[in-house]
Amino acid sequence: MNRSMAFRSAQRLFLAGSLQLCCILMLAVLLLFAAYQRAGVPVILTEMLGWGGHAALISLICLLGVQIFRHKRDPLSGKGVGRLMMGLSGVALALLCLQHFCFGYQALSLFDLASILLISLLIALELAVLQQSRCRLIPVGSERYKQMRPAIFLFLFGIDLSMAFIPLHMETLPQQFSGISADILIGLPISVEFFCVGLAILFCGVWLDRRGWQGPFYCGLGLTGVGCLYSWLAPDALQFILSRGVLGFGYGLTLLASQGYVIRHTDNTNKSRGLAHLFAGLYSGSICGAATGAVLADQFGYGPVFLLGAVIVFSVIIYAVVLLKPLEAELNVMPVGFNTGAKSKKPTTFWAFLRDRQVLAAILFSSMPASIAVVGFLNYFSPVYLNRVGVNDATIGQVLMLFGVVLALCGPTIGRYADQSETKRLPIILGCLLGGLAFLVFSVFDGVVAVTLAILMLGLSNCLVLSAQSAFVLNQPVTSAYGEGKSMGIFRSSSRIGQMLGPVLFAAIIAMTDIEFGVVLFGVAYLVTAILFALLTWKPLLKGAVPVQPSPQVTGRK
Repeated sequence: MNRSMAFRSAQRLFLAGSLQLCCILMLAVLLLFAAYQRAGVPVILTEMLGWGGHAALISLICLLGVQIFRHKRDPLSGKGVGRLMMGLSGVALALLCLQHFCFGYQALSLFDLASILLISLLIALELAVLQQSRCRLIPVGSERYKQMRPAIFLFLFGIDLSMAFIPLHMETLPQQFSGISADILIGLPISVEFFCVGLAILFCGVWLDRRGWQGPFYCGLGLTGVGCLYSWLAPDALQFILSRGVLGFGYGLTLLASQGYVIRHTDNTNKSRGLAHLFAGLYSGSICGAATGAVLADQFGYGPVFLLGAVIVFSVIIYAVVLLKPLEAELNVMPVGFNTGAKSKKPTTFWAFLRDRQVLAAILFSSMPASIAVVGFLNYFSPVYLNRVGVNDATIGQVLMLFGVVLALCGPTIGRYADQSETKRLPIILGCLLGGLAFLVFSVFDGVVAVTLAILMLGLSNCLVLSAQSAFVLNQPVTSAYGEGKSMGIFRSSSRIGQMLGPVLFAAIIAMTDIEFGVVLFGVAYLVTAILFALLTWKPLLKGAVPVQPSPQVTGRK
């Protein structure tokens, strides 16, 4: 590489790194300022912006020093750039914390400070992944699936800005319903949203097989952005519910289309890792969006947060046009359909796909139990249970964040090991067993300790299960015959059934006299489903059946 190219590479790294550090520090300062205000600490925003300025200046000097030290060496690889920026982000946030302690603002709890640092580091991680995936030293088609991770992060960040206060906003709107209790009414927007997500996933599966990922992806982004704007402008409860339905349908299209992008840019050797990266960005965006939205709503009200969410969702379209479309033109990727191999002589029907033993085992004994466990325990049981034992709302929120943190930090690494399994069966079994053991924790502990340990174990369980499930279904011959897009749509829709059943099942557990015993019983049932999945999927392996691998979509430059 000649000196002019090396200089341009160093210049791009410095500019991108400077922008990343400034964005992270700006967000951290605003979150810290909001935390100070909630704690009643008299602090001036301009003073805190000065803290961020000092931290940014020292970090940029460090970045410049690294580039001067390496000026005669080859440019950093993608992983090298990512590690450098994560290290500098850590330095910048450490300097911000140092100023916090030096100026003696001790009224802020360490729990709040840790939450702010965690959110900032997750955003730094996503920006580092973006820089890594855009590095020009990465071979074409090797890790380009990572391009979708920042997009899905930003998408979920925009959607979940309003997650914490949707029921509260519903209560403030004029009501046009009679004979419906207030408790049910405030939950309708979320129920309608998830219902529309399920419908969109089924519809998107057919669309993916016929036209590829781009159509449903951009259409979903547009509908989601319109849904956010509609939520902002909705004058009454009915229109607000409709707005969440529009948003949910767009969300379902974008969610499955993003998985389609990853599937088309991976093969059986890295499919689990690619999907793990996607889900890591998804949960990371959800965590950061919910925490940031709660702070913004407290400062500016609900309306502006809906508007900001729409702006962020529409910005994903710009990201996709600028970064994803050029990649599609650069790579020799077929524009439509998932199935690019030989067509099946006997096309598989919907019922034949569902009757396949491997698929049925994955749906009934892996996907649905995992969905029931996560949504029922995480979103319903944990907040209610912790509230009853006297835990405050802030602590509950921080405990629930651990699930997404584990997925964001451990998911890609565990997905790399899951790719070493040819059939992806073993990671699913281990994940389901770990998920069942998470609930058995309640036989030993209770209260915050039990919930925290269970959430951490569920997070690790889903690191194994989430990506491996999709890869397992895609490896089945019946999937290739029926169509990968339709198959993924049906499979992912089945998890929505589990998400709907989860709160109902855990509501029955919470109503029991011995709640901990009820949770342990659910854990035992979860372990039984893991054993059933292992038994039902064991026989084909004994016969030596080799799963059909989807043909690689990326063949290099034209």
